[in-house]
Amino acid sequence: MDAIRIVLASIKKADNDFNLINNNDRIAIGVSGGKDSMALLYALSLYKRFSKINFEIVPINIDLGFPEYDEKPIRDYCSSLNLDLVVADGKSVYPILKEQQKLQNKTMLPCSICSRMKKAIINKKAKELNCNKVSFAHHKSDAIETLFLNEIYGGRIATFEPKMFLENEGITFIRPFIYIDEKEIIRLVKEKNIPIFPSHCPNDKKTKREDIKNILLGLNKAYPSSYDNFLTMLSNKEKFNIFFLHEENKVNDNGLYYKKIVDFCRVLDEKHYFKVSDDISKSSEHFHLYDGDELLGILLLSSKDKTYTIEKIWLKEDKYFIPFVFKLYWNISAKINPITFILKGKKYLNEAKKLYFKKQKGSYQLDMNPRNLDAILKKENLI
Repeated sequence: MDAIRIVLASIKKADNDFNLINNNDRIAIGVSGGKDSMALLYALSLYKRFSKINFEIVPINIDLGFPEYDEKPIRDYCSSLNLDLVVADGKSVYPILKEQQKLQNKTMLPCSICSRMKKAIINKKAKELNCNKVSFAHHKSDAIETLFLNEIYGGRIATFEPKMFLENEGITFIRPFIYIDEKEIIRLVKEKNIPIFPSHCPNDKKTKREDIKNILLGLNKAYPSSYDNFLTMLSNKEKFNIFFLHEENKVNDNGLYYKKIVDFCRVLDEKHYFKVSDDISKSSEHFHLYDGDELLGILLLSSKDKTYTIEKIWLKEDKYFIPFVFKLYWNISAKINPITFILKGKKYLNEAKKLYFKKQKGSYQLDMNPRNLDAILKKENLI
């Protein structure tokens, strides 16, 4: 089968699964000149013609100030697709990266800084051009490499999202190539004679990502089904099973514990205990307090930066307020410090005021010095 048919079918599946492209979208495409972004540009121009969706494409290239930069070949190819290339000014990026390399005493330019600056530049230009979405050419292989990079260097199970709304910028990031293997992109470029242009970045082919790519290529050679299974794993929520899903945070030695609730049905069951708006429910973390199998309390906690707010709380008895709230605070502050802890509303206010919550700016804030937290928890028989 021709590569373009596989690519277009994969874009359609990603679009259906993640709601990527809609009528009246104006989509900025980040075009670097490499095989992935040039293939995305070609494929989306075809998807626009053959799908029933009415959307616009705006190719954007960033002049990062690298030596020998020349956007003309990319502009010419865009013109052949009846598209006008927009060049965003990022000439200051290269000098900043060189300065940061010197300050950090690194052998290579700092990729993380470059990535953040590129995203900021393309977001700004997309907004100027009235685009509501930005599309990058990250593909299936990129997603798997990012997963391994995060696991090895970040100690976390995470990769990038197929669709992500950036609230501060008012822009939605989409990745239509999320289901496409890199080898299909290479095949598409050859079959359709899509021009590709060398990167002028001094770090090209020398990064940790390149190391991971080579490891995964070797793994896929030894175990040919591994790549497909890795992608299946990222979507296989039915079989997702990891330590934190089973956490039961001990509150005391008498069987009292709380856990974070990720089961949607249990979240719905909370409506038997209190009224809460859908907005608060969706934006909060849900914690339940138990003694054995008996539900004793429910707490909805929202967070922004290092401020945590108890949006809603229900307890079977008031006496559970202190152990529930303080052990939750203690566990969060052990990872993030300092934090601000706020109680909203007047329910359980007497219990809160009894000890460590004090009124500040219309709400009640936990007034606690982390250095004497252990002493307080011992006093409350929580440790």
